[in-house]
Amino acid sequence: MNITKAYVIFFLVMILTKSLSNSNVLASSVVESAKKNMCYVPCTHRYSDWECFHDCFLKDYNDGRCVAGRCCCIS
Repeated sequence: MNITKAYVIFFLVMILTKSLSNSNVLASSVVESAKKNMCYVPCTHRYSDWECFHDCFLKDYNDGRCVAGRCCCIS
């Protein structure tokens, strides 16, 4: 009985931990419509300012750069 109770508690703790760890996924994209700016792709060491600028330019934006870890396109 003690082992079963421990397994149930462990299972519930794992579910709670998993549900709390995915809470940041909902805020994955930021769109600033008033300024016609768009921030969408996370910047990394492989995806830096140059790649961000290039992708924004191909999407008909005038400029693009990494801001706060995200690629932001500027009209």
